Amino acid sequence: MSKTSISIITLAGVAAATLIAFGQPAFAASERTVKIAGWGAKSGPLRSFGVNSEAVLTAAVKSINDAGGVKLGDGTMVPMEFTYYDSACNADQAISVARKVESQTDALIGIGPTCSGAAAAMYGIFQKTVDDASDTGLQFPILTDTAIRPGLAKKSQWTFRNVPNEITMYDELFSWLRTQYPDAKTIYGGTETDQAHSKLTFAIVIVPLAKKHGFEWVGGGIEGVTGKVRDGYENVLEVSKSSNWLMADTNFSVQARAFKKSGADMMIVSSHPFTTCGMLKEMKRQRINPKVLVGLTSSSSAETLKGCADAAEGMYIPTGFAPITDAAAAVASAAQANGGFADLHSAAAWENAHIIKQVVESMGVMAKPDTLQADRRKVRDGLEALVSVNGLMGEIGRVQDEGESVKPFVFVQAEGGSWEVVHDPR
Repeated sequence: MSKTSISIITLAGVAAATLIAFGQPAFAASERTVKIAGWGAKSGPLRSFGVNSEAVLTAAVKSINDAGGVKLGDGTMVPMEFTYYDSACNADQAISVARKVESQTDALIGIGPTCSGAAAAMYGIFQKTVDDASDTGLQFPILTDTAIRPGLAKKSQWTFRNVPNEITMYDELFSWLRTQYPDAKTIYGGTETDQAHSKLTFAIVIVPLAKKHGFEWVGGGIEGVTGKVRDGYENVLEVSKSSNWLMADTNFSVQARAFKKSGADMMIVSSHPFTTCGMLKEMKRQRINPKVLVGLTSSSSAETLKGCADAAEGMYIPTGFAPITDAAAAVASAAQANGGFADLHSAAAWENAHIIKQVVESMGVMAKPDTLQADRRKVRDGLEALVSVNGLMGEIGRVQDEGESVKPFVFVQAEGGSWEVVHDPR
């Protein structure tokens, strides 16, 4: 299989998503379509993530069909379509959806799920190595748009992700903050301990990388934390236990008091929008004003600003999406037109749909009932062959042996009710 590089974004295609079509493209009379299955959290406290991804995917599929659809291996032009399932933020539900889609539908590929914990469990039921006859795991390609915890896709050669790399983003963020706040020395923070993404990113990535760039946990540091990713992460969770919380918590007075007592120069709130807002509001109520405030990637969203713009003022977050190109701005508008928001998670659904179109066309997929298994394998092989794609904010690289992406990113800060780009390292 040769390595390939494709361009997936055109302004004409983006604009098509925001226009009212005066007629439908003339597709072939056959019933053949390129079917996608999407799933994410459409219920529970993180439901907005699934709503946003579905809104963006709706716009992306419309843009593809308005531009003529997808060309199959025999030259036939057919529409793309998708079904979106609710997997909540639940591992068992995500596994159930994956099994159902693989065995009971003619979808060529899946996009999902929302949460990293659910993804880690779900990826575990897929065949680890292609063509391993002894492994009866699912043989169905996945191109995830949201679950972001580092390293998940390497669990299976059928699983791929189009998500930014948090290790790289936080490494660069703390390096930059070191130059912006030379007098800031100490850090303190807390996280949602029942959410794998926020908890492990906090303990494995954020605190160690802050240490790497000269920011020390108050009280002389944390044993085992050396500045290297993962080192001492269990001790991070132990030391911060009085300032941590759960996704369902609504009272953060104890945690905020621990933040205030620490007197840290930099404070870290590693959680998703709902509890981020709860914590930030309580910090404001207790008049806690650190020199630097850092948040979790997933909270660089419209939901956070809608819930607590005043309390979030000044917070820094690295993100893989901002409407700073014409294409990205158009997708942000299209998402809102469909009742959602584009952010570092949901915007990837647009890129994914266009990646799938290009892979289907380049691999000669036929989209016939009797070619389903062969077509799924072609899509998987096509994804593995990619070297780079042209995303909404620039070129997206691929880590071939892990199924992961290397995406461009920027640093944003909450200012006046919006996320403003304060540094662009692209």
